[in-house]
Amino acid sequence: MRNNEKRKEELNMKLNVLIFLPVIIFSIIHTAVGEKIRIEIKDKVTLPEKQMVLGDIACVSCNNPSLLERINNISLGNTPWPGNARKIEKDIIHARLMDEGIDLKEIAYGSTTSSLIAVESITITGEEIIKKAKEYLLSKLSRPESEIIIESDRPPMDKLLPANGGGILWEISQIDANKDRGNVQLIVRISIDEKQYLKIPVFLTIRTYEDIVIPNKKINRRDTLTTDDLVVKRMETTKLAGITFDNIEDLLGKRAIRPILPNIPITAEMIDNPPLIKKGDFIKVSVQSGNLNIVTKGVAKEDGYVGKVIKIKNIDSNKELYGKVEDSTTVKIIF
Repeated sequence: MRNNEKRKEELNMKLNVLIFLPVIIFSIIHTAVGEKIRIEIKDKVTLPEKQMVLGDIACVSCNNPSLLERINNISLGNTPWPGNARKIEKDIIHARLMDEGIDLKEIAYGSTTSSLIAVESITITGEEIIKKAKEYLLSKLSRPESEIIIESDRPPMDKLLPANGGGILWEISQIDANKDRGNVQLIVRISIDEKQYLKIPVFLTIRTYEDIVIPNKKINRRDTLTTDDLVVKRMETTKLAGITFDNIEDLLGKRAIRPILPNIPITAEMIDNPPLIKKGDFIKVSVQSGNLNIVTKGVAKEDGYVGKVIKIKNIDSNKELYGKVEDSTTVKIIF
């Protein structure tokens, strides 16, 4: 009787082992085949400029070290441009995991479903850009700095560059390279490690100031300039057209070809040399006939310069003739 009961208990124990054995085996197989992966997406991330990987924007946990490294290094593309942001959704991460052959059934996510990525950057101020542009102009202009004021009516906005870049290279050029006054436009290019990041138009005004000769009183047409008529004064010449003078000596004895008002800069177009022979002057009239040279008297009917043909009147014959001015007293008749 006792033996029967003992056999019965042993049989029940064997049956229990057989019932729970598949559960134990399944549990062992499941753990070996699948690896639970947890991904906690970071809400916001600021990174250096780089090629992003999943480990940059999420905390990944997994019991398998090699699988963990593989997941952390899944590529997500480039960081955004400085000053911009890039949003990576959970769906994008899902797609990248699938591309890597990761079983999505083994993935568990935290509560955050996306990450907003910005890039580490440095600021190039508008004032710094203007300063570089002005330095370029000053090095290029032939005028001394004391004669120039460079102004900016439209300074550029502050700009951003990647913070982890190498040395910054500035390249500046002028649209109209020959223009040395007034409104000018420059192009400022900023590069890092031979990669251009910024191309900025810069608008400047070059104001010029010079010591120039001006009349201190009204000068009438045909007046000859004297030291009593002229002074040297520093004036803005930004919009002044024509050649000016900085030395009174250069203008002495010149003649005004039109009226010149006080304090108006005298330019080369306003003056000329006085004629050697003036209208109404008595002159010698030279007539060449073969080897014979005849000289008589005449009157100039118009102003004349050396080499210029003018009308004259022969006093003896009272005839009007044309002759070439030889000097301040002689006109040679042309037949």
